[in-house]
Amino acid sequence: MVNIFGSLMLALWLFLGMNRSRQNFFEASIFIIIMMGVDCIMQHAWPDVNNVWLVGWIMQWIYVFIAMWLFDIVCLSNVSAVIYSIMAGVAYYYLQLNIPALVEHLLK
Repeated sequence: MVNIFGSLMLALWLFLGMNRSRQNFFEASIFIIIMMGVDCIMQHAWPDVNNVWLVGWIMQWIYVFIAMWLFDIVCLSNVSAVIYSIMAGVAYYYLQLNIPALVEHLLK
C-alpha cells in the first residue's frame, strides 16, 4: 500500500509542480522524508535502520531527484507532463517493490 501511495504522490507532485520554479534538491529531500514518515505510520513500527535501509532510501532519493530534474527539461506541454508523471510514478512503484533485492545485491 505504501508503494502505491508513494508512486501516486510522486506523479501528482510532478504534474502539479508544472510551470513553476523548482528546487529539485530540496523537494526531493522533502518528498523522501514524507515517504519515510508515511512508511513508518503504515507499518506501525520504527524502521530497522541498517545499511540496506540507508542505501535503499538513498537510491530512492536519487531517482526522485533525477525525475524532478528531467521533468523541467522534458515536459513542455500538458500532455507530455501527464505522460511523464505517469511513467515516473509507475517506475517509482517498481523501484520500491524491487529496492530490497537491488540493495542486497549491491551490498554483497
